[in-house]
Amino acid sequence: MIVTDLSTSFNPVPKNERKKNKKLIVRNCIYDEVCKRDNGRCRLCGSKIRLQLHHIDGRGKELTNNIDNCIMLCMNCHLNIVHKNQKKYRPILKELIKNGKMENN
Repeated sequence: MIVTDLSTSFNPVPKNERKKNKKLIVRNCIYDEVCKRDNGRCRLCGSKIRLQLHHIDGRGKELTNNIDNCIMLCMNCHLNIVHKNQKKYRPILKELIKNGKMENN
């Protein structure tokens, strides 16, 4: 049997690389804008180290590149605070974005 259409059964890019590339696309599109808006600091604790981009309402197709859906958080706040208490922090993060750019300290 000869298979002529491999588009649905074979992808030459390994699955882990596809996920990695998707993250890079998101980062390249909005990371710098969000970081500039948030003055290169975590919006919860003010840290300047180990910053990560957090998607408040998820990364659905319509939300991925929306700067109003993203906020800068340090790794500690991102993983240990926000992701463990998403329902509690979602309105807090939205309010921080609504209030605009952080002041320089």
